[in-house]
Amino acid sequence: MMIGRIEPMAMDWYAVRMRPLNNRGRRTVELGAKRETYTGRDGQTRVRKLKGTGQKRFVHEVILRRNGFEVFLPVKLDWRQKHRCTKEKHLMAFPLLADWLFVGWPAGTPRWEDLMSLDVVCGVLGTGGRPIRVSETRMARLMAQWGGGRAAPEHRRYQRTHAEYDVGDRVRVAVGSLEGQEVSVVSLEGSGARVALQLFGRDVQMTLQADVLEPVLS
Repeated sequence: MMIGRIEPMAMDWYAVRMRPLNNRGRRTVELGAKRETYTGRDGQTRVRKLKGTGQKRFVHEVILRRNGFEVFLPVKLDWRQKHRCTKEKHLMAFPLLADWLFVGWPAGTPRWEDLMSLDVVCGVLGTGGRPIRVSETRMARLMAQWGGGRAAPEHRRYQRTHAEYDVGDRVRVAVGSLEGQEVSVVSLEGSGARVALQLFGRDVQMTLQADVLEPVLS
């Protein structure tokens, strides 16, 4: 018996603008985490998350999926400190488009009323009062490019948060004996930055810790 190939379901996709959450400090929620019980120092039984389990998802994405919509949220991966008690940085996901994501449903299905009734939705990208449908070909390209997130360069792991720079940039020494001195970045290797500066009338190169430098704003 021959079984025909199942064609993928056609989808309608739109760029949808999200309403800011009331609790701006909680952009993500953790799903699928496993828990274990343990006895605290005070003898009380408590519950904690098993390390390495669960996945963080953006709240808007979770709400839309729970209401039966397909969702694509382009993200970028950047180096950030998990908490203030350590300088160690980890790759963390951030939405690529502020307050926007792509929402889809089976082509021809009347889902507009369901979508706009959600209190997290405040608009749809359109022209002349009509929503602009994003083609499936375009969505496939977007998903291939941004589905896994685009990671920031490894060398930014060692730089100050929100003060990242690259080879060729003009930077300023923020701490130490050269504080306030402007230098040019020659190369970046691990946690060190090779820089060039004028010293005693000639160009001198030296290696400094990447986190003592900050970009010079033009």
